[in-house]
Amino acid sequence: MIFPNTDNDTVTLSSELVIKDQSIGVADKSQGFTGYDGILGLGPAALTKDTVSGVDEVRTVSDNLLAEGEIGTEVLGVSFAPSTTAPNANGVLTFGGVDASRYTGVITYAPITSVSPASNYWGIDQSLSYGSQKATLLNTTSGIGDTGSTLLLIAQDAFETYTNLTNATVDQSTGLLKISDADYAKLESLYFEIGGTTFELTANAQRLPQAFNELVGGERNSTYLTIGSVS
Repeated sequence: MIFPNTDNDTVTLSSELVIKDQSIGVADKSQGFTGYDGILGLGPAALTKDTVSGVDEVRTVSDNLLAEGEIGTEVLGVSFAPSTTAPNANGVLTFGGVDASRYTGVITYAPITSVSPASNYWGIDQSLSYGSQKATLLNTTSGIGDTGSTLLLIAQDAFETYTNLTNATVDQSTGLLKISDADYAKLESLYFEIGGTTFELTANAQRLPQAFNELVGGERNSTYLTIGSVS
């Protein structure tokens, strides 16, 4: 959808972060956004090309925060804590830096991938393996960091390998992978190698919090996994 070029607005993210000249779009129709006010787009500004008539690109919230001197560097820190109840708004966005209280260790930085189409987004190169034997699911390939995705989506062939290794099955009611209690007890970690650093996604991190089971049409005491297929 292309929005007409209109006057910009003042956008208040917090009492300390006020943008005086921000372009926003108002949709005349939407689907799947019941209960939500809208989307805060924080991708590269190039993605806004041809979305507003008469404007080449639209400055994002992060662009304007930097341009208006509200932040000293264009960095966005994103923190998602594990949820055990629903709803639970425990995510945190930190504009202009990172919140040291939200992580341990040293932050790894990775360049934007050169592989399209991931290179058009916050895309990075990574490899993916499973278990203590480091069974390869994906050799070095491109992927996109997206805070709007509920599941961790991987290529179909890697998804099939993961499904076989974990003895999971696709649940028809939810569309999610479902695993028995016995197989969950044997579930091993996923390992992502990004920028020379290996990150571990434990068994518990691969599991949908049971507080959300019924919200997605599942059974209260069943175990569903958060790994899905891109296709």
